[in-house]
Amino acid sequence: MTAPGRQRGVALITAMLAVAIVTVLAVELVTRQHMDVRRTQNMLARDQAYMYSLAVERWALSMLIEKRREQDEAVDHLNEMWAEELTPPPFEGAQMRLRMEDLQGRFNLNNLVAEPGTDDEVAMERFSQLLLGLEIEPMFVQATADWIDIAPDVRFPDGAGDDWYSRLDPPYRVANRPMVSASELRLVREVEDEQWRVIAPYVTALPEATPINVNTAPPAVLRSLTPEMSEDAAEDLAEDLPEDGWRSVEDFLAHPSLAGQDIDAGTLSVNSDYFLLRSEISLGRVTIRSESVLFRQGEGGGQVILRRQGFFD
Repeated sequence: MTAPGRQRGVALITAMLAVAIVTVLAVELVTRQHMDVRRTQNMLARDQAYMYSLAVERWALSMLIEKRREQDEAVDHLNEMWAEELTPPPFEGAQMRLRMEDLQGRFNLNNLVAEPGTDDEVAMERFSQLLLGLEIEPMFVQATADWIDIAPDVRFPDGAGDDWYSRLDPPYRVANRPMVSASELRLVREVEDEQWRVIAPYVTALPEATPINVNTAPPAVLRSLTPEMSEDAAEDLAEDLPEDGWRSVEDFLAHPSLAGQDIDAGTLSVNSDYFLLRSEISLGRVTIRSESVLFRQGEGGGQVILRRQGFFD
């Protein structure tokens, strides 16, 4: 090949190489731009879905407040609209699934301590009975009371304070305050993850002592009301729930399954103030799952006292 021919060949290869490099750079630029656009779209969708979730909270709380205003009697039961899958007003471009649960149908872990250094004996016994009914040894009842009690004294023989938790790996300290979330129970001495999964549907942690709503409590919680109650009796109570709920605690206690049993009526109710709203909101490629604890303050209003959220692209 002559020199001019070689030069033309080199020039052609150089030109092809330059075109290839430019093509690669262009593809990378377009891909990066596409990813940036998609990332921006997802961020906008997350923000919008989050705002929708806040709006849904207000809608659910307003529904609960309006329900109380319209009632002649303050009664909450499982045959009401709030206890079914909810249908909120339409939100542009969003798909939603909403469910509400009465948290006062569960055992409130913060009931265990009546005042600093003093157990609530009824609550301690009911927590023990709840665990036994779930086939869990109640060996961490005292440790749970120690966890939420602001008094530093450790209960004997199964309590636990900083001395016990500080020897763990990793170490941590006892809270010595009421639980913010029932999931704190997983940190308490002797509580195993498998046990927590069994207990979780039946316990809550509310910011004040609360009665158990007998209209919404499941059989496992009803069975904990007294050591004398059998599993069959608890099932009968749940199945015999009137269509419009028990109208009073006295009506509930008059059920034949409870004849002759000593149950503190003051620790029971037929209405509730605390509810758990579970929502799933999908917008584009983004899904938000939320749990919100709603507090209804009678007819006068309400507020969200706890919120947990997760984003899923």
